[in-house]
Amino acid sequence: MTGASPIALAIDVALPRRDDMLDVGRIAQRLSALLLDTGRYPIASVTLARVNYHAGKTVRAVYRIDVDGVSHTVAARMFADAHAAERVYRRAEAVARPVDRLRGVVYDPLLRTVFWTFPNDRKIVGLDAAVTAALPQAVNDSRPVSRRLVAYAPEKAATFVCETTAQAPVGYLKVTVDDQADRDRRSYDRLQSALAADERSLRLPRALAFSDRRVLWLEPVAGRRIAASLGTDVELSDLERLGVALAIFHGLPLGDAPSFDRFSASHLEVDVAMIALVRPDIARAARALGQRLIDATTAGNGVVCLHGDLHPKNAIAGTDAMALIDVENVAAGPAAADLGSLLASLVYRRATGRLSAHGCRSRAHAFLSGYASRRRLPSRGSLAWHTAAALFRERAVRAVKRIRPLGLDVLPALLTTSERLLERGLEEL
Repeated sequence: MTGASPIALAIDVALPRRDDMLDVGRIAQRLSALLLDTGRYPIASVTLARVNYHAGKTVRAVYRIDVDGVSHTVAARMFADAHAAERVYRRAEAVARPVDRLRGVVYDPLLRTVFWTFPNDRKIVGLDAAVTAALPQAVNDSRPVSRRLVAYAPEKAATFVCETTAQAPVGYLKVTVDDQADRDRRSYDRLQSALAADERSLRLPRALAFSDRRVLWLEPVAGRRIAASLGTDVELSDLERLGVALAIFHGLPLGDAPSFDRFSASHLEVDVAMIALVRPDIARAARALGQRLIDATTAGNGVVCLHGDLHPKNAIAGTDAMALIDVENVAAGPAAADLGSLLASLVYRRATGRLSAHGCRSRAHAFLSGYASRRRLPSRGSLAWHTAAALFRERAVRAVKRIRPLGLDVLPALLTTSERLLERGLEEL
């Protein structure tokens, strides 16, 4: 997202300047006035990299800015309560450090928004120390290695790739809030130790090193993210291999994985209320769908080890094995939850015009066939319900929270398709 674009959302009374956060021209003006120590180096460009919107409560965003030819990352949080925003700013100001010519943290009272210049962050403590620490022995490389930020969720986690000058990755560094890295390490270790040494169809990255309960080093996985094959004939074979890999993953031991509750009645009710607030034109349809999902809730066929975040960016096709990465959301729940999530992503691409009806069906068939070759599929009713629930929570609701124009444009159609999945089952695919 590089420029301002109108969004199909009603005015948020609690966050009246919500849309200013999407206007990069507006943000460039505000940050030039607030963030720079000198006016000699104005912000040349601003790119909106990430949005997380909670209606009536807050907007969080990540921007990439260019100042005098140097790129910086800036996190922002808009508050509904100006007093709360000021308190957060005062606490942050006491510990923030400047970055080059940029202030470490600033407050914009007009927008009721606090901005942090990375590596300053509201909750992730000691990011600057973590990213400059020496490489651990398990990751050390004789060649010069640099670190590049590749994923950043403010107040939650930052991930860096450690790579040589030839851009060959030697490891990934993840820094988290609190002790999330410790929990992630235990998940990686448990799953890796349970995977059969001779397994040829599934690979999992290894945790290489760990420190301070917040810093985790992961091995790089060679191959191609299957997201790169979307829309090509290669995607069909990738999805079949992904189905096989997922079936094997579902057979791994649960350990202390938390229970999967993404589609619980309480979550559905909150999301219905949020959609009703910002899209009153489809409030009735959202309430009807939410109630129908709750009334038809299915427990699925047994409990398995769920990946919890299954999408093409989290699957890497290697020469032999398919690797599943980012297992931080592993949970104990019905197999149909992971399967339905992937199927919902296909339906979403169809609804947004990036996939034909035939392409959607053929890809769903390839994925399910791959899974069925190694593990029995859940019941068709469970698959249909979980696909409908995922289409609502992971696609329709997320289109609002991440303010995705494509999804917002087809929001009514997504609700209708979820209803049809509940009525017609997998025939709707």
